[in-house]
Amino acid sequence: MKTKLKNGFKKVRKWIKKHKVLTVFLVLAAVVIGIYFRLQRAGQEMAEALSQMAFETGEVSYRDITSTVNATGYVRSDNSRSLTTTLMNLEVTGVNVEVGDKVSAGQALVSFDTEDIEKNLADARESLNVSQAQGGLSVQGAQRSLNDAVGSRDYQVTSALKDLDYSKTTWEEAVADYNDTVKELEDKKKEEEDKKRERDDKEKDMDRAKDRMEKKAKEYAEASAAQQNILGSGLDGVNIGVGSDGNLTLSGNKVDEGLELKNAADAANAAYQAAQAEYQAAQAEYSSVSADYEKAKAEREALESSVDAKKTAMDANYRTYDRAADTFNNTVRMQDSAVAGSQDSLTNSRLSASIGSQAQENQVETYEKQLEKGILTSPINGTVTAVNVKEGDTYGGGVIVTIQDCEDFIVEAEIDEYDISDIKEGMKVLFKTDATREEQLEGEVTFVSPVPTSAAASSSAMGSGSATSLTTGGGKATYQIKVAIRTATDRLRLGMTAKMNIVLNEVEHVLTVPYDAVQTDENGDTVVYVLEQTTDAEGKTTQEQRPVAVTVGTEGDYYVEVSGDGLEEGMKVAIPKEEAVDLMELMMTP
Repeated sequence: MKTKLKNGFKKVRKWIKKHKVLTVFLVLAAVVIGIYFRLQRAGQEMAEALSQMAFETGEVSYRDITSTVNATGYVRSDNSRSLTTTLMNLEVTGVNVEVGDKVSAGQALVSFDTEDIEKNLADARESLNVSQAQGGLSVQGAQRSLNDAVGSRDYQVTSALKDLDYSKTTWEEAVADYNDTVKELEDKKKEEEDKKRERDDKEKDMDRAKDRMEKKAKEYAEASAAQQNILGSGLDGVNIGVGSDGNLTLSGNKVDEGLELKNAADAANAAYQAAQAEYQAAQAEYSSVSADYEKAKAEREALESSVDAKKTAMDANYRTYDRAADTFNNTVRMQDSAVAGSQDSLTNSRLSASIGSQAQENQVETYEKQLEKGILTSPINGTVTAVNVKEGDTYGGGVIVTIQDCEDFIVEAEIDEYDISDIKEGMKVLFKTDATREEQLEGEVTFVSPVPTSAAASSSAMGSGSATSLTTGGGKATYQIKVAIRTATDRLRLGMTAKMNIVLNEVEHVLTVPYDAVQTDENGDTVVYVLEQTTDAEGKTTQEQRPVAVTVGTEGDYYVEVSGDGLEEGMKVAIPKEEAVDLMELMMTP
């Protein structure tokens, strides 16, 4: 084995001696490769170190988050009145209060000299009474004219209505009479047709009876002729004898035949007599029915004439009714017009009377109001905080007395235009004052001004149409809010400063991370980078960042609410350091 190794080394030395240049090149290449891998490893280690230096760490944890807007406010009276009067150049005759006095609503504060006002009021009332009396007479006359017009209308309309009702009733009766006659005519026509059919039937019966009578008459004539022939043939074949009773008797074939013919003639005669009687009866019935028919026909013709006459009367009555309706309508229209004219005259009289005395009424009302203002009274319960007049002064304008309710306070504050849109009535407010020390008081937003605080700025904006005019100072608009105080305390005073936190939103026990841990990745998604430790094959532990997409909720001063799949309490998240990131980018820039 050793021999083989020695032989191997010998062959390597021989090859190196024969290829010195190539050997040097290979050695240099190996050195360069070694240096490259050493530098690469050092770079990775430096990058990892810089990566560790580029961020701080935070923790995913459950917290209560409160989002607020901070502001400085001042304690004000919720009910403050600066009292003035429209009375000018009147002497102050009495001042009944001093600064610090507590007053009640309706209490007299300051009085003025109102002697001239009282005289002017008396004159104005006298002038008003005269004007009202004159107007009253005019209205009374117009009222009488209206009453007369109403009475005349009622009479004329009632009369026209009576005529209308009478003509309507007459027409309706004529219509009913006409309809009854038409019905009677229809019935009579039917009766006539029935009588005609009955007469025709009786005529047929009479004709049949006549035919039978004529037939029986012919049969009787024939039987009589046969009998006469026998009798005219002589006594041949007739045997004449005397019976036991002594009477004459006839016998023989001819006698027997004669008897038969006689019997036949008698029977034919009887049949003829019967047929004749039947014919005579039929004639009688025909005559009776024919008479009934003629009577019905005559009555029908009379009814037709009556229908025509009643239709003429009905039409005439309708025309009378139609004229009465026109007369009634015209009467109503004319009388209503007359009443309306009288009503207009009355209204005009009232208006004239009202207008005629309006100036005097206004003057009286003006003096009465001035007289009421002769004594300035307190509109509220409160404390007098300013008195600007004294007895003997002549008032020329301005605030006379200021009264404030010093028991019911509010906090007023100015909110920057950046935050005002987030503040709504009903929001909770937490605040402190120097007077209340560390005690945190609670309040509620009760008013949010829709316009900037500065009245001059608002007027300028409405006049110029420029948005930049709606500012107070520093180029930004501020808006006033009012906060009702919900915590009872007796340590507040007017004008005190209050440090306020206006609560926009509150959530409890939600997952949160430090505000700066929320970042945006290269895709524009909102993420946090969760820190995870990994161990490589050599056992070396490194820390890596895994992005987790999150949804941001309520934001606090330092922490923010987040939610996302895989996000759990206790996870560590990266918080970038601006300085470290800049240094790393600088070192990695070629």
